Amino acid sequence: MENTKADILISAYGSAHFEQCLKSALNQRMASSVVVCDNSGSTAVHEIVLKYACERLYYFKPEKRLSRHASCVRLLDMSNAQWVRFLEDCEILTENSLEKRIEQSDTFGGITMTFSSFVTITPDGKKERTSYNMPEYIKGTDYLFNVFTEVPFRRFTNILIRRDVVMSALFQGLPEKPDCFASAAVILAMTEGNLVYTAESLVQRYETGEEEIPDIDAMLDETDCVIDVMNYVESATGEKKRAEKLRKELLSRMFRRNMLLLLEKRQYADAQEYISESWQNDQASVTSGLFHLSILTNIFSATMKSLRIFRKD
Repeated sequence: MENTKADILISAYGSAHFEQCLKSALNQRMASSVVVCDNSGSTAVHEIVLKYACERLYYFKPEKRLSRHASCVRLLDMSNAQWVRFLEDCEILTENSLEKRIEQSDTFGGITMTFSSFVTITPDGKKERTSYNMPEYIKGTDYLFNVFTEVPFRRFTNILIRRDVVMSALFQGLPEKPDCFASAAVILAMTEGNLVYTAESLVQRYETGEEEIPDIDAMLDETDCVIDVMNYVESATGEKKRAEKLRKELLSRMFRRNMLLLLEKRQYADAQEYISESWQNDQASVTSGLFHLSILTNIFSATMKSLRIFRKD
């Protein structure tokens, strides 16, 4: 592939909106290539790709379905561009999305990542716009240490990121299943340079409405991921105290979010196991997380049940 400005990398899992997604990607004037990793269980994705076949469109289907993490890593191997835009197959880019992002990065210079507000369309057709109260130009580590926890990046939605950031040895070595895959990329981008944000909505995302199934292994992988990334931030910036504070905040928030999910599903045995394993990784975040959970009266009883593990010690 030609080493030009940006590649759009799509992990396809059979979304009903894939054709719209692909068309919006191919319509981006600044896209050097559009690469599709077909992780679907049918021929629908391949048939749509054949329909829009052109020199800029690349397609491959792995022997077995890849996790989103593994799919993104494989897609990166197919890219040579300076920038990469990871796109889920349920996302539609506006006509000038990629061009606007690249213009912003060129205007400010030293940029490692750009992102924007976005519109989410739920299964019932309701549109919800997500935006952040922040300036257009955002400095890297200042933003990271001061307000990163206020703007969590759970997925690659809306992120155009410099390819060398996600090709780093640290990023490539992250666990295969962490939900913080996108967050890790953002943290690394902020450590390496500066960011640009626009309040204009440059993408719309269709939610599938699929119920989230709690996975303790994935939760623990996410914890390991954050610890590894924050160790890197500490060494790269020399900001030991600030890095430790941010690590505690991130881990505590993750712990509370995961515990709430397990308790809402009444998976009390899994909650006990998750507390025990998390305690081995970071006692401070578990203590903080349990304190905040215990003051929520509607789940107080469930929290106490999950604490029985400590009564055995």
